[in-house]
Amino acid sequence: VPANEIAIALAITTYAVVAGVIELARPGHRVGRLMLTGATSWGVGEGALALGLQGYLHDPGSVPGAEWLAVTGTAVRGFGWLMLILAVPLFFPDGELPWRGRRSPAVIVLVLGSIAGFTAASLLAPTPLEFRLEGMDSPTGLPASMRLVTDVLALTALALCVVALAVAVAGLVHRWQGGDELRRQQLLWLCIAFAVPILFLPFIATDSVAPWMFAVVTLPVPVAIAVAMLQRRLYDVQIALSRSLTYLALSAVVAGLYALTVGGVGALLRERGAVWLPWVAAGVVAVSFAPLRNVLQHAVNRLTYGQWSQPADVLAATGRRLADASDVSGLVNTLVVELGTGLDLAYVEIRDAAGRPLACHGTVDADQLEEIPLTAYGAPVGALRWSRRRLREADRRLLDDLAHQLGGVVHASGLFDTIREAQHRLVLAREEERRRLRRDLHDGLGPALASLTLQVDTLRNRLGTNDTDPDADLLRLRSAIQATVVDVRRIVEGLRPPALDELGLAGALEDLGTRTAAHGLKVELDVPPLPQVPAAVEVAILRVTQEALTNVVRHSGATRADMRITLHSNGISLEITDDGAGTASSRIGGIGLTSMRERAEEISGTLTVDSTPGRGTRIRMWLPVRADLPQQAVVVAP
Repeated sequence: VPANEIAIALAITTYAVVAGVIELARPGHRVGRLMLTGATSWGVGEGALALGLQGYLHDPGSVPGAEWLAVTGTAVRGFGWLMLILAVPLFFPDGELPWRGRRSPAVIVLVLGSIAGFTAASLLAPTPLEFRLEGMDSPTGLPASMRLVTDVLALTALALCVVALAVAVAGLVHRWQGGDELRRQQLLWLCIAFAVPILFLPFIATDSVAPWMFAVVTLPVPVAIAVAMLQRRLYDVQIALSRSLTYLALSAVVAGLYALTVGGVGALLRERGAVWLPWVAAGVVAVSFAPLRNVLQHAVNRLTYGQWSQPADVLAATGRRLADASDVSGLVNTLVVELGTGLDLAYVEIRDAAGRPLACHGTVDADQLEEIPLTAYGAPVGALRWSRRRLREADRRLLDDLAHQLGGVVHASGLFDTIREAQHRLVLAREEERRRLRRDLHDGLGPALASLTLQVDTLRNRLGTNDTDPDADLLRLRSAIQATVVDVRRIVEGLRPPALDELGLAGALEDLGTRTAAHGLKVELDVPPLPQVPAAVEVAILRVTQEALTNVVRHSGATRADMRITLHSNGISLEITDDGAGTASSRIGGIGLTSMRERAEEISGTLTVDSTPGRGTRIRMWLPVRADLPQQAVVVAP
């Protein structure tokens, strides 16, 4: 039958061409060699079998040794089939076995044993396995009396082939589990192409299977192997599936629409046989084709890709959710999970600018990650990271667009974290201040007042006697009262420096410079006339200056320090420089410099320290001065 010869020749040629191309592109690759061996054996076997059939069945006696050619052709053809079905998948796509170590020799022995057993069973069978040679005694076969032996051999070989096939499938699964995205795409193409031949394999030896059927069902296999091994960027299986479903559904709808138009219009107008009906139906189909295609493509994409098939809808829904979100961190977690599941990403993560994960989903592989920077108001605020895989162009654009929206979310999350941290620091500072006040009152002022009370009672009891001179007791009582007053003054000064209320900020700084000069440090002040500034700003400037001059005296060995205050339209700046050793940088973690920074940051200011060995130290602080800042702001005492 010409169909058999055409189909078989096409399949053999396809395998041979693909094997040759692989050999040229990747010389020595086992997949190419095995495919070439299998295609050659298949072709030689088919040729020998065709000659045998010609000399034995169609034109007896025309081909010498027709029986030998038919039997050996059947065996060689089966050898080629099994080579393509069992051996090629084991070495696909890298030319190596999926397992290393002791398993490799066992797998090779199993595959070669099953192929050799099947070939031997074909040669030793009393009658050929080819159904078209029914009734012929095999010239290579054993006597009919030993049919039981050949049957056992055939069944054993078939069982070994099944086991070898299971091992080949297990190898593909093993490669899938340990492979990257490209490897999985390669395996997916091969598995789809091999599914039909594998299901077809048990029916090869039956009478209901014509030779051309096996040739046809195996034809996609070499094509899939060629695409998987030679195409650098594999075609997306989802895209192929989506397009196929779309046009299958479109064909069915168009056919139904055509039939409905012809039948319905003809029945309505009672003109079933009119020659113009097909033209009307064709016009209806032509007008409806584009809208139908768009609707069906939308439905198929929704089925194939889920909600992510329509990026505009996803972005709009995300925008609405961001606008209505009250729990930003919960929303970020939800978006990460939806990104991972919707785009089939093994790992998705959102990080802030410091590199800390805000939300993640899946299992991370540090060597297989891609990322998009997240920005807000022109500044980087984090990154969106995901496991590397080939995305559709539409999916990549969707990630880029989502990154713009997520940048604002991450920025807001960072602001919330900053506010929480500031609140935490304020609570801690407040409690520390309450603890200090309680300690001072309980351990100092309280016992002092109690002692005064006892002294007053003692003096009162002794005044009734004539031999008591109260002067000494009154002097002791006066000294105790003075000491208590000093304690009260110390506690009050801890709440707010009294020099600010008595002398103002400029006077307090001048007084501080005068007192510092007593330690051998010359202090030059440059303080312009100052307007009324918030109390918190005054205290911050005085305390930072006090701490800075203390550090200069204790650590720098300087002889001169300059202090300058500058007014700005939106704030006030303080700059203190010295001519000392310039060792402040090495003490950047010290308590003094840390407390200075905290004072500036408490009222949204900044403080920087520049120190160069041998050239002194420069401290700059900038504080905002806003009209809405309360004048009696609560300031944490040192």
